[in-house]
Amino acid sequence: MSGPTQSSTPTSNPVITRPNWSVLILAFVAVVLDGYDTIALGLSVPALAKDWDVPASHFTPALSLTSLGVALGYIAVGRLTARFGCRRVVLVAVGVFTVGSLLTAWSGGILELSALRLLTGFGLGAVMPAAVAQATALNPTRYRQSIAVFVTMGISLGALIAGLLGTRLIGSFGWPSVFVFGAIASAVLLPFLWLWLPDERAIAGTATSSAKHHASVARLFDPEVRVRTILLWVFSFLVFSVFYIFSSWLPTLLTSYGFTTKLAPLGSAALGVGSIIGAGVLMVGAMRFRMTSVLAGTTAVAIVFLVISAFLGADKALLLLVFGGVGLGLQAGMIGQAAVSVSLYPQATAATGVGWASSMGRIGSVVGPIVGGALIGLGFATSAIVLIACVPVGIALVVILALGRTRSQSAPSEVPEAVPAPELSTHPH
Repeated sequence: MSGPTQSSTPTSNPVITRPNWSVLILAFVAVVLDGYDTIALGLSVPALAKDWDVPASHFTPALSLTSLGVALGYIAVGRLTARFGCRRVVLVAVGVFTVGSLLTAWSGGILELSALRLLTGFGLGAVMPAAVAQATALNPTRYRQSIAVFVTMGISLGALIAGLLGTRLIGSFGWPSVFVFGAIASAVLLPFLWLWLPDERAIAGTATSSAKHHASVARLFDPEVRVRTILLWVFSFLVFSVFYIFSSWLPTLLTSYGFTTKLAPLGSAALGVGSIIGAGVLMVGAMRFRMTSVLAGTTAVAIVFLVISAFLGADKALLLLVFGGVGLGLQAGMIGQAAVSVSLYPQATAATGVGWASSMGRIGSVVGPIVGGALIGLGFATSAIVLIACVPVGIALVVILALGRTRSQSAPSEVPEAVPAPELSTHPH
């Protein structure tokens, strides 16, 4: 339960030396449900279009407003966590998308669906940065990047579960069951969060006034990090925009290859499997290389698989395998940008840094479904859409290489990740 939140700061913060497994697991599960609900609408679109007898492209507003809501949640999360603490933000955000998911199952039109997805999206957006910030605050400093990758990987697992389970649920009970299942799962999680998710401010000894100062977006533009912030935001925007073209429209695109509406959600599952492998690559790669170097490699992998998919025939198994490779490359970028954010900024600024970088990505994820829907509406072939998607991914590769070069040049002034110093107490304000 929530601990006290005094405005006074203790003289010293406890040095955390062992992993806090309860926080890690709860934060991870919250993000898993976030990932599940985020793509629930995309994998339901083929069945929804058939059920409501409208073209699939008519669901573009609902898909885009989901991403807009998430972006607003990302932008607001820094201030919210500074005022209320990560624990309360995670609890309320999970509650919001629980109710939103349940109501979505009973929506009866595109306008109502779009409004509900905007509300749900806000809850989804607030969860991930707050969960990452709390998990990194209550675990050893030297594990910050690995913890950020692990918690954010929940998005990939959630997408995988949605893709695999969505096929069965839609086939057996119709599209509303996808949202009902997500609502039930998150409702079950809420009491566990209430009982065992601690107040990080009471443990870390963070003053409310200090937290508000560090949560300011202006801290992301301090001279030593300004250029890197801009490059990270551009990378996030590009990678998110392309990934959400496919997470939103891949089930629909696969129908042009002969997939039925019941089998089309397997495309989301393929993206999810590739995404989890990509997260594993990040965790292993981060032990030996800079995160930006690992992201450059995974972004290049995404380009290769995109090009391959554009020239494949209607071999269903091979298509799913290749789109798994696309998911590996793109989702690695989406997960990795959070880890880069955690390493760029002080711990007290982590929620703001992760939230704003991810919000730039979510702006891309608003643009992505719109572009995808427009291309589908204009009658572009799936192969043409895939090749068009290679352009922003190629630009993202150049940007992450530039970010790696900038970080390399400024490395002497950076605090090594292995130093277990409690940044919350040592960073001046």
